[in-house]
Formats: sequence, C-alpha cells, structure tokens
Amino acid sequence: MTQVNTEHPESRLSLAEIEQSTGLSRDVLRKWELRYQFPLPQRGVRGQREFLDADLVKLLLISRLLKKGLRTSALVVQSTAQLQALLDQRSIAHALPPEPPELVLAQAVQALLESLAPTKDPSAVTQFLQRCLAQHGLTAFVAHLMPTFNHTVGEAWQQQRLSIAAEHRYTDSLRLLVLRALPVPGQAHGRPRVLLTTPPGELHSLGLLALHAQLALQGAASIDLGLQTPAAEVLRTARELHIGAVAISGSACLPAAMFQNYVNTLLAGLPSHCELWLGGNGCAGLDNTQTGLCRVFTDTPSAVQRWLLLAKAERTPSPVPDCIWATGSDP
Repeated sequence: MTQVNTEHPESRLSLAEIEQSTGLSRDVLRKWELRYQFPLPQRGVRGQREFLDADLVKLLLISRLLKKGLRTSALVVQSTAQLQALLDQRSIAHALPPEPPELVLAQAVQALLESLAPTKDPSAVTQFLQRCLAQHGLTAFVAHLMPTFNHTVGEAWQQQRLSIAAEHRYTDSLRLLVLRALPVPGQAHGRPRVLLTTPPGELHSLGLLALHAQLALQGAASIDLGLQTPAAEVLRTARELHIGAVAISGSACLPAAMFQNYVNTLLAGLPSHCELWLGGNGCAGLDNTQTGLCRVFTDTPSAVQRWLLLAKAERTPSPVPDCIWATGSDP
C-alpha cells in the first residue's frame, strides 16, 4: 500500500511543481479552488500562487484515489488522515480476487443445496466443496463463495428447508476443508494478535471460520479458542498474550441480554490498548451506547482491513505467540 510521506519540512511550492508532482493540471486545481475552496494557495511576493507541503500531501492522496474511481467532491472535504485510511482500504479491497459472475454463484448455490439433499450420500457436500476450492482457489473461495454458501445454508435452515443434520454436515465439512487448506502461519512479530471466540450459549461458528481464514491469508497467525468461552477466560488470555483485538461473534439465536452482559464485562476488563470487535446478526440487539465503544463489523473483509491497518501501524517486535481468533456468526 502506498504511504505518502508527511514528515518532510514545510516549504513553499509553485503551481508548476504541484502540477508536476500530482499530475493534476493547473486548470483542474484552479477549478477546485473556486468550487471546493481547496487548495487555497498562499500568494508570493509577486502575487504568484504558492502551496504548502500539506497541500501537496493531500493532493497526492486525492489524485491516487481519483484513479480508483472516487469522486472529487467526496474527497476534498476529508482530512489527510481520512484520505490515507481510505487509500489503504481501497488498496486492500483491490487486492482481493474478483467476485465470480452472478450466474456462476447461482449455479454453485444450487449445487450446494443439492449436495445436502436427504437422498444424497453424506460425503456429497464434502466432494462438492473440494471441487469448488480446486476450481476457484483458496483466496477466492474464502472471500466470495464461502460467505454466499454460509448465508444460503443459514437461510435454508431457518426456513426449515434444511435439516439440522444437513446444516451440521455442511459446517463440519467446510471447517475441516478450509483449515486443512490454510497456509502454515509463520512468525509475525510486530503484528497485532487477535483473540477470537463466541459467548457462552453461542454455537454458530462459520463467521469466525471466515475471519480465521482471511486473516491467515494475510499472514496473521490465528489461534482458535473455540466456542462459548467465558468472559473471565477471554480477559485472562487477552492480558497474558498482550492481545491487540478481541473478536466476538453472536448470532440472532443468542439472547440479547446474555450478549449484552458479555460485551459489558469485556469492555470493563480489557486493557486500554485492546480493541473489541463484534460481528454477527446478534449485534443488532445490543445497546448502541455500548457498541459505540467497540468496532462492529457487518462483513469479514472490513475486519481484515482493520487488522491490516493495525499491522501497518504496529512495528514493535513481540516475543509472545501471535494471533488468537474465534468467531461465530449465523450459518
């Protein structure tokens, strides 16, 4: 990801220098000055336009984001820090493999449901998932097919179009297949460690599996605490292993009061440097005044993006084992 250097000494730059450095024409810069009041150049002794280093930094970021398809009006109002974060996020998003065409996804969903039909051999779903993984590759499978499959199975189960046994068969086959396919984690000193689990009473784990896989593909070593970890154990582990973020997932099946009490206990006991991440449909029932102190993610890529930004910022080597991760969203 491109990082603009903001540490060089402040100086005055001419319009020609800005034009050459950013690739933005002087006509464009003057139009922005009139329309958006940015940039607002200083005036030199002869009345010529002069720009500060801060102007150059922001213009460089805007120029790069414009090439990624964003609109000028949405960019000029943001701070340099916000633009840098947006550039990082867009770079991460563009690093993901392209999503398969809708027709391909629709055919895969139909084949998945057929593999889980009562008349099918119990091994049919495993064989189907293996074929998908071989066809699309691990990264695309985890980023695109797996979330679609999870949603499909969860919806079919809730509508009683799929038996509990079939849902469990899918979950077990997917977990085993994905965990076997993940790369062996290496040493990742200086990167934030993430602890993953679900509250007591939460048995859904596919959201955690997706996060586990996508973090691993970004080089994060992950340790799965498993499901239903008591809050006291989460707090103890977070302190002992100097965890950078605790990721908790709760489905709509988890009673809202139980989930709220669990979150409140973690917020009260986690070290100040440790973020609390929440995911799953159960977050909809939480108190907004409390979730404002957490990071609530509606999808796995957003959590991975946050980890990548933390990993970029954190540079201090650590002798402690690397990541802990557990999830649990609706299947």
